[in-house]
Amino acid sequence: MGLFGRKTPRPAVTRTVDHEVRILFDIDQLGGGLYGQAAYRILFAALEPSRLAYCTFHDGDTDATIRGTRRLYCIAVRSTDARKIAYVRQAMAIRTDRGLLPLRDRFGESGVSAQGPLVAAGLVIDSGELLVRQDDMIQPHWAEGSNWRVVPR
Repeated sequence: MGLFGRKTPRPAVTRTVDHEVRILFDIDQLGGGLYGQAAYRILFAALEPSRLAYCTFHDGDTDATIRGTRRLYCIAVRSTDARKIAYVRQAMAIRTDRGLLPLRDRFGESGVSAQGPLVAAGLVIDSGELLVRQDDMIQPHWAEGSNWRVVPR
């Protein structure tokens, strides 16, 4: 046993893998002005918050929107659990809401940054509440009529 005692092996470091899906919306079909709110209302109507604990939401205009070549808005859902992302994809695939892109163009799987400067929008906690920053765009009334509860922190 040396000066510092017996060396114990360090546990293996495991890296979590984030899985994500991007949902793309047509800004003009969402009605223009409050298109973020309209997109989140579609998302809140489609998804059950209790199934998305510890998922994070990211949102923003796409690179194409910023460059002026298209008018697309993106909400990305990220999780370490691939099953949660599969659920989001399945639930959003059956929606026919005005503003969603056609199914063939609606989803993306690559990194959040691949669609432009998306920002972290919120975290779903185990109670199913969506925690957002106090000064964030997402407001509690956006979830009215759904099972979601938006909580500014």
